[in-house]
Amino acid sequence: MIKTRFISVPAVYTLSTAAVLLLFLGLWRFILLVLTGGLSSEVPGAVLGKAFLVGMRFDFIIISYIGTVLLILSAIPFIDIQRSRIIRRISFWLLLTFTAVIFFINLADIEFFKFFNARLSGMALIWYDTPEFIISMVWGMFPVIRYLILYAVILAAFILIMRRLQRKVIVNSVNSHWLINLLYAPAVLIIFIYGSVGRTGTDAPMRWGAAYFSEYDYANLLALNPTYTLVRDLFYDAGSKEQVKKLVADMTIPGADDEVRELLGLPPDSAGLRSRIVRPVRFTPSDSNPPNVIFIIMESLSSHKIDVLDNKYPWRLSPCFDSLAEKSILFTNFYSNGMHTYCGLISAIYGSPHLFSKIIIKQVSGENHFWGLPSILKQHGYETHFFSTQDPHFDNMMGFMKANGFMYYYSIYDYDQSQKLSHLGVPDHIMFDSAFAKLGRLEGRPFLATLLTTSNHGPWKIPDVPFERIPDTAFEAERQNAFKYADWALGRFIDKLENDPYFDNTLVVVTGDHGFFYNPTSDLDLSFFQVPLLIHRVGWNGEHGRRLPRLGSQLDIPATVMGQVRLDYNNYTFGHDLLDTTANVTDFVHTTEWYKVGYIEGDYYLIVRLDGPASLFKLPDRTDDIAAEHPEIVEDYKKKALSIYQTAYYNMKRPIGE
Repeated sequence: MIKTRFISVPAVYTLSTAAVLLLFLGLWRFILLVLTGGLSSEVPGAVLGKAFLVGMRFDFIIISYIGTVLLILSAIPFIDIQRSRIIRRISFWLLLTFTAVIFFINLADIEFFKFFNARLSGMALIWYDTPEFIISMVWGMFPVIRYLILYAVILAAFILIMRRLQRKVIVNSVNSHWLINLLYAPAVLIIFIYGSVGRTGTDAPMRWGAAYFSEYDYANLLALNPTYTLVRDLFYDAGSKEQVKKLVADMTIPGADDEVRELLGLPPDSAGLRSRIVRPVRFTPSDSNPPNVIFIIMESLSSHKIDVLDNKYPWRLSPCFDSLAEKSILFTNFYSNGMHTYCGLISAIYGSPHLFSKIIIKQVSGENHFWGLPSILKQHGYETHFFSTQDPHFDNMMGFMKANGFMYYYSIYDYDQSQKLSHLGVPDHIMFDSAFAKLGRLEGRPFLATLLTTSNHGPWKIPDVPFERIPDTAFEAERQNAFKYADWALGRFIDKLENDPYFDNTLVVVTGDHGFFYNPTSDLDLSFFQVPLLIHRVGWNGEHGRRLPRLGSQLDIPATVMGQVRLDYNNYTFGHDLLDTTANVTDFVHTTEWYKVGYIEGDYYLIVRLDGPASLFKLPDRTDDIAAEHPEIVEDYKKKALSIYQTAYYNMKRPIGE
């Protein structure tokens, strides 16, 4: 209760409201810490404490915008928040609306953080045009009811506190003179203006890079505010064409094309043109009986769940893959180039890096601009088929694939609808059976068939089929059983191919669209990108069980497959044949995810954050950031990483042949 007329009640109320909001946003940060506690085990308590202090700066940026609106509304002369019940109600309901949205963003951020090891961003809204899919997935994957109860309890507590604050500070206080209110208003407004910028003594506002205050990535991410990261994406760098164009213009790297050419073993471009990089590849002799190609891209096929690679779990999750590896070529140091299925498709099929933008396969600029396995093999008389399990229009997948080399596309509408298990469509083995039947009726015509599995994805609905399950009481049993089912479906499909002479001359390629986080130590943690690449020749009696540690990524798949098919082609991809040991190329991995770029070469892994500091890690350890100790490596790798991105961007803007 305020008893003196020389204190501005609107100013006190607004600042008090800001303080309450600051406490509640700190509470949400604490809840995130508790629910992701396993990730913080290596972080000292003092560092976590500082994360909360740094986080208050980001929280206050959001609070300052709300406070400014409340202050202006509360201090209007003669109808201020004390004198007008209507203004008081409008102010309260505006505050409640803002707060409800902010609290919900913090709620959604919890599972987003656990899944992507990043704070909420525009990435969460890239599937805004398929709400049914998103609602079904969220409902099946997460404890929605418990989260909503948590949300309701915290919001109710905020409402009770603010009701009491209003009565104590506004209703039961002596009315402050309107001139006093106007005198206090500029001082409070200055606090909010500086708060919204986040910094003093500089022209530039605080960026998210300011959260990187320590060597512990978890603590740095904890310091960020999800409303800040989401709003910044939506209004500043949400991935529109104009924003990406500006981003590329700002990052212009001198000699980028020549940098990429050197990586790919090509001479500099003497003409100095930004044309597509192309390498004519000729085989002597070409294969007179080239194999069919079955390319299987499996959902979340993480290396850390595969026994013959790096299984981190106490169960054998991949018996069929392990058995197949005994008679195949297996690359053990292999990575995806992105963190989403659409990224994996573009990189693995077309050998192109993912760009900082909204889903490219949804955009018109994705039409007829990607040249990879389907286009190349189609030129050589192959039929090209794409098999999926779900809605053909999800992510515009059918449209993109048919515009970029695939002749036939199969989706949920090509299966018995009674076999649909969830929004992901039919289970993997149903798709495999359908593909086996359709490909077996091609009467000897060569084919490329790409099969995209989905069963190893939330909500992890699997059919009642005979495979050895993990006990339901085990940790994450649903998720691990989905992985085992996907492995079983793969093994069953390969067995059918092996036992049908029609498929004797068939090359089977298996990889993951991406991996899955396991104890991440950085925001672009390699565990999410580590996947296998397996190449198997059906009915082949040659060398078996080769395990190759050569560094590679999905960008290298088209060239590596064509090296086995042995048909002449022009290589427009950013990859090279991993089985060719004679080429003068540099083995590298290039990853991107929402304005961050990862680059691996030799024994080092660099993370470039376009609005924050870079991090450098020594492989395979990846625990300590050694960027400060090796500035020359950081600069060299950063130039290469951004050169690849820039060149890929200009490639996409030019048709094949230009």
